[in-house]
Amino acid sequence: MADSTENQTEEETVPQTDIDEESNELSELKKDLEGWKEALIPLNSLLEWEKPYHPGIIVGTTTFLFALIWFVQPSVLTTFSLVGLLISAVDLVIPMVGSKIFATGEWTVFHEQQYHQICERIMNARDHFVDFKNTMCQLKAEKPKVYFFVVMGILVINAWIGSLVNNLFLTYFLVNLICLLPGLRRHDIVKKNLAVASTIISRLVLGKKKKN
Repeated sequence: MADSTENQTEEETVPQTDIDEESNELSELKKDLEGWKEALIPLNSLLEWEKPYHPGIIVGTTTFLFALIWFVQPSVLTTFSLVGLLISAVDLVIPMVGSKIFATGEWTVFHEQQYHQICERIMNARDHFVDFKNTMCQLKAEKPKVYFFVVMGILVINAWIGSLVNNLFLTYFLVNLICLLPGLRRHDIVKKNLAVASTIISRLVLGKKKKN
């Protein structure tokens, strides 16, 4: 009886430890992004399409930036340097003047809940990336041949697509896809399109079977 009680206690302690670790990580992330919280709320509403014109703003902004790059045609090194300068400037300026530019009035409980949810999504995205990295490392250690063929296959496909499509247009498409993805997921557009596609495919397959 004593052993069973100890085992139950250990089983209950492990999940609680995981919860505490996640809570601590979330608290640290919220502290790290403290200077960004006023800017993250309007940015999150933009990315999640809370207004019907938000997708137009996203696509219009990326189109303007890529059109500027296409017109100026800077070198690769210059492009990366300018992007780095822009990111560094934004990272410096937003924590300093973000509360004034993106003033939301009094910071309410609703704003805190939104900020908490945004930090949770950021942490989940980071966890997905870490899980993918660990999976690939585990695959490399346990099944090196499978790892080799998977990685080589992905790289060959990427190289083939890159040889067919203009690099700037491909980058423009990927950036727009990444920026529009939160809104697509929130409004279930991806799920709806996948459901329609699966319905069409199933009808085509059933139609062929009936003919046969």
